[in-house]
Amino acid sequence: MRISTSSTLVLASLLIPFVASAHEHAHYKIGDGYYQIVIGSLNEPVSVDDKSGLDLSVTKCFNASCKAKMSADGDMDGPAGTPVSGLEKTLKVELSAGESKKTLSITPQWGRPGAYATPIYFTVPSTFSYRLIGEINNTPVDLKFTCVPAGSPKAVESMEAVKLSDGVTQMMYGGSFTCPTSKSELGFPEKASSLNETATAVNSLGSKSTLALLLALGALALSAYAIVRRT
Repeated sequence: MRISTSSTLVLASLLIPFVASAHEHAHYKIGDGYYQIVIGSLNEPVSVDDKSGLDLSVTKCFNASCKAKMSADGDMDGPAGTPVSGLEKTLKVELSAGESKKTLSITPQWGRPGAYATPIYFTVPSTFSYRLIGEINNTPVDLKFTCVPAGSPKAVESMEAVKLSDGVTQMMYGGSFTCPTSKSELGFPEKASSLNETATAVNSLGSKSTLALLLALGALALSAYAIVRRT
Protein backbone atom coordinates (compact mmCIF):
# COMPACT_ATOMS: atom_id res chain seq x y z
CA MET A 1 0.00 0.00 0.00
CA ARG A 2 1.29 3.45 -0.93
CA ILE A 3 0.38 6.58 1.04
CA SER A 4 1.51 10.16 0.70
CA THR A 5 4.21 11.70 2.85
CA SER A 6 1.70 14.02 4.55
CA SER A 7 -0.57 11.08 5.35
CA THR A 8 2.37 9.19 6.76
CA LEU A 9 3.20 12.07 9.11
CA VAL A 10 -0.38 12.26 10.32
CA LEU A 11 -0.52 8.53 10.97
CA ALA A 12 2.84 8.62 12.72
CA SER A 13 1.63 11.34 15.06
CA LEU A 14 -1.34 9.18 15.99
CA LEU A 15 0.36 5.82 16.27
CA ILE A 16 3.73 6.55 17.82
CA PRO A 17 3.43 6.49 21.64
CA PHE A 18 2.51 9.92 22.98
CA VAL A 19 5.41 11.78 24.58
CA ALA A 20 4.08 14.97 26.19
CA SER A 21 6.11 18.14 26.08
CA ALA A 22 7.62 19.08 29.46
CA HIS A 23 7.29 15.47 30.59
CA GLU A 24 9.89 12.83 31.33
CA HIS A 25 9.71 9.62 29.31
CA ALA A 26 11.47 6.33 29.93
CA HIS A 27 11.46 2.81 28.52
CA TYR A 28 11.78 -0.24 30.76
CA LYS A 29 11.93 -3.99 30.54
CA ILE A 30 9.58 -5.08 33.30
CA GLY A 31 9.30 -8.82 33.74
CA ASP A 32 9.11 -10.24 30.22
CA GLY A 33 7.62 -7.10 28.63
CA TYR A 34 8.74 -3.67 27.44
CA TYR A 35 6.97 -0.54 28.68
CA GLN A 36 7.05 3.20 28.05
CA ILE A 37 6.27 5.55 30.95
CA VAL A 38 5.57 9.24 30.36
CA ILE A 39 5.32 11.31 33.53
CA GLY A 40 4.99 14.95 34.50
CA SER A 41 2.53 17.37 36.05
CA LEU A 42 -0.92 18.47 34.92
CA ASN A 43 -1.37 22.03 33.63
CA GLU A 44 2.33 22.78 33.15
CA PRO A 45 3.96 25.17 33.78
CA VAL A 46 2.87 24.71 37.38
CA SER A 47 2.65 27.63 39.81
CA VAL A 48 2.04 27.52 43.55
CA ASP A 49 -1.65 27.17 44.63
CA ASP A 50 -2.86 26.23 41.11
CA LYS A 51 -4.52 22.85 40.64
CA SER A 52 -1.99 20.40 39.23
CA GLY A 53 -0.94 16.85 39.98
CA LEU A 54 0.53 13.69 38.59
CA ASP A 55 0.09 13.14 34.83
CA LEU A 56 1.10 9.56 33.99
CA SER A 57 0.69 7.32 30.95
CA VAL A 58 1.90 3.74 30.54
CA THR A 59 2.14 1.79 27.27
CA LYS A 60 3.14 -1.83 26.75
CA CYS A 61 5.46 -1.87 23.73
CA PHE A 62 5.60 -4.38 20.91
CA ASN A 63 9.39 -4.12 20.72
CA ALA A 64 12.39 -3.13 22.84
CA SER A 65 12.68 0.34 21.27
CA CYS A 66 9.01 1.17 21.97
CA LYS A 67 8.74 2.81 18.55
CA ALA A 68 6.46 2.06 15.61
CA LYS A 69 8.27 0.60 12.62
CA MET A 70 7.81 1.81 9.05
CA SER A 71 8.62 -0.17 5.94
CA ALA A 72 11.00 1.17 3.29
CA ASP A 73 8.14 2.35 1.04
CA GLY A 74 6.55 4.41 3.81
CA ASP A 75 3.92 1.93 4.93
CA MET A 76 3.06 1.96 8.62
CA ASP A 77 3.34 -1.43 10.32
CA GLY A 78 1.11 -0.39 13.19
CA PRO A 79 1.24 1.26 16.60
CA ALA A 80 4.23 0.78 18.87
CA GLY A 81 2.21 -0.59 21.76
CA THR A 82 -1.03 -0.72 23.69
CA PRO A 83 -2.17 1.42 26.65
CA VAL A 84 -1.99 -0.36 30.00
CA SER A 85 -5.22 -0.21 31.99
CA GLY A 86 -5.96 -1.27 35.56
CA LEU A 87 -2.80 0.17 37.14
CA GLU A 88 -4.88 2.11 39.67
CA LYS A 89 -5.24 -1.29 41.39
CA THR A 90 -1.52 -2.07 41.57
CA LEU A 91 0.30 1.29 41.66
CA LYS A 92 0.48 4.24 44.03
CA VAL A 93 2.46 7.47 43.84
CA GLU A 94 4.60 8.80 46.66
CA LEU A 95 5.28 12.55 46.65
CA SER A 96 8.43 13.77 48.36
CA ALA A 97 9.89 17.24 48.91
CA GLY A 98 12.69 17.46 51.44
CA GLU A 99 11.53 15.59 54.55
CA SER A 100 7.86 15.76 53.55
CA LYS A 101 6.29 12.65 52.00
CA LYS A 102 2.75 11.63 51.07
CA THR A 103 1.45 8.48 49.35
CA LEU A 104 -1.64 8.82 47.15
CA SER A 105 -3.72 6.69 44.80
CA ILE A 106 -3.78 7.17 41.03
CA THR A 107 -7.01 7.48 39.02
CA PRO A 108 -7.64 6.65 35.33
CA GLN A 109 -8.04 9.74 33.12
CA TRP A 110 -11.31 9.84 31.20
CA GLY A 111 -10.89 9.46 27.44
CA ARG A 112 -7.18 8.62 27.67
CA PRO A 113 -6.61 4.83 27.87
CA GLY A 114 -3.49 4.01 29.85
CA ALA A 115 -3.35 7.51 31.40
CA TYR A 116 -3.65 8.25 35.12
CA ALA A 117 -3.76 11.34 37.34
CA THR A 118 -3.57 12.40 40.98
CA PRO A 119 -4.73 15.95 41.88
CA ILE A 120 -2.27 18.06 43.88
CA TYR A 121 -1.98 21.70 44.97
CA PHE A 122 1.68 22.61 45.43
CA THR A 123 2.01 25.10 48.31
CA VAL A 124 5.60 26.33 47.93
CA PRO A 125 8.12 26.48 45.06
CA SER A 126 10.28 23.43 45.74
CA THR A 127 12.04 20.50 44.11
CA PHE A 128 9.87 17.40 44.42
CA SER A 129 9.71 13.81 43.17
CA TYR A 130 7.08 11.37 41.99
CA ARG A 131 7.83 7.79 43.06
CA LEU A 132 5.78 5.00 41.51
CA ILE A 133 5.55 2.00 43.83
CA GLY A 134 3.64 -1.24 43.38
CA GLU A 135 3.48 -3.68 40.47
CA ILE A 136 3.48 -3.61 36.67
CA ASN A 137 3.22 -6.88 34.75
CA ASN A 138 3.11 -8.75 38.09
CA THR A 139 6.60 -7.40 38.82
CA PRO A 140 7.48 -5.13 41.79
CA VAL A 141 8.52 -1.63 40.65
CA ASP A 142 10.00 1.36 42.48
CA LEU A 143 10.56 4.19 39.99
CA LYS A 144 11.49 7.75 40.97
CA PHE A 145 11.17 10.87 38.79
CA THR A 146 12.34 14.32 39.98
CA CYS A 147 11.35 17.73 38.62
CA VAL A 148 13.92 20.27 37.41
CA PRO A 149 13.85 24.02 38.15
CA ALA A 150 12.38 26.20 35.42
CA GLY A 151 15.04 27.37 32.95
CA SER A 152 17.30 24.35 33.52
CA PRO A 153 18.99 22.81 30.47
CA LYS A 154 16.99 20.14 28.65
CA ALA A 155 17.74 16.64 29.92
CA VAL A 156 20.09 14.61 27.72
CA GLU A 157 18.53 11.42 26.40
CA SER A 158 20.26 8.28 27.63
CA MET A 159 20.18 4.91 25.86
CA GLU A 160 22.23 3.10 28.52
CA ALA A 161 20.59 -0.03 29.96
CA VAL A 162 20.55 0.14 33.77
CA LYS A 163 19.27 -2.67 35.98
CA LEU A 164 17.16 -1.09 38.73
CA SER A 165 15.98 -4.22 40.51
CA ASP A 166 15.16 -7.86 39.90
CA GLY A 167 12.92 -7.90 36.84
CA VAL A 168 13.24 -4.17 36.08
CA THR A 169 15.79 -2.66 33.67
CA GLN A 170 15.71 0.93 32.41
CA MET A 171 16.41 0.90 28.67
CA MET A 172 16.15 4.63 27.89
CA TYR A 173 15.07 7.92 29.42
CA GLY A 174 14.84 11.55 28.35
CA GLY A 175 12.88 14.75 28.77
CA SER A 176 11.96 16.41 32.05
CA PHE A 177 9.18 18.22 33.90
CA THR A 178 9.51 21.49 35.80
CA CYS A 179 9.19 22.23 39.50
CA PRO A 180 6.42 24.55 40.77
CA THR A 181 7.06 28.25 40.12
CA SER A 182 6.45 31.04 42.61
CA LYS A 183 2.98 32.52 42.07
CA SER A 184 4.36 36.07 42.27
CA GLU A 185 6.53 35.46 39.18
CA LEU A 186 3.43 34.78 37.05
CA GLY A 187 1.10 37.40 38.55
CA PHE A 188 -0.23 40.15 36.26
CA PRO A 189 -0.72 43.12 36.30
CA GLU A 190 0.51 42.95 39.91
CA LYS A 191 2.47 40.31 41.76
CA ALA A 192 0.26 37.62 43.31
CA SER A 193 0.84 36.29 46.81
CA SER A 194 0.54 32.58 47.52
CA LEU A 195 -1.85 31.32 50.18
CA ASN A 196 1.16 30.36 52.29
CA GLU A 197 2.61 33.88 52.02
CA THR A 198 -0.78 35.42 52.85
CA ALA A 199 -1.19 33.18 55.91
CA THR A 200 2.31 34.08 57.10
CA ALA A 201 1.56 37.78 56.71
CA VAL A 202 -1.74 37.44 58.60
CA ASN A 203 -0.04 35.51 61.41
CA SER A 204 2.69 38.14 61.57
CA LEU A 205 0.11 40.93 61.70
CA GLY A 206 -1.81 39.05 64.38
CA SER A 207 1.34 38.66 66.48
CA LYS A 208 2.10 42.38 66.20
CA SER A 209 -1.50 43.27 67.10
CA THR A 210 -1.38 40.98 70.15
CA LEU A 211 1.88 42.54 71.30
CA ALA A 212 0.45 46.05 70.88
CA LEU A 213 -2.64 45.05 72.88
CA LEU A 214 -0.53 43.60 75.68
CA LEU A 215 1.58 46.76 75.83
CA ALA A 216 -1.56 48.91 75.93
CA LEU A 217 -3.04 46.81 78.75
CA GLY A 218 0.25 47.02 80.62
CA ALA A 219 0.29 50.81 80.32
CA LEU A 220 -3.33 50.99 81.47
CA ALA A 221 -2.55 48.81 84.48
CA LEU A 222 0.38 51.05 85.44
CA SER A 223 -1.81 54.15 85.12
CA ALA A 224 -4.47 52.59 87.32
CA TYR A 225 -1.87 51.61 89.89
CA ALA A 226 -0.47 55.16 89.96
CA ILE A 227 -3.95 56.63 90.48
CA VAL A 228 -4.64 54.23 93.35
CA ARG A 229 -1.40 55.17 95.08
CA ARG A 230 -2.15 58.89 94.83
CA THR A 231 -5.49 58.37 96.51
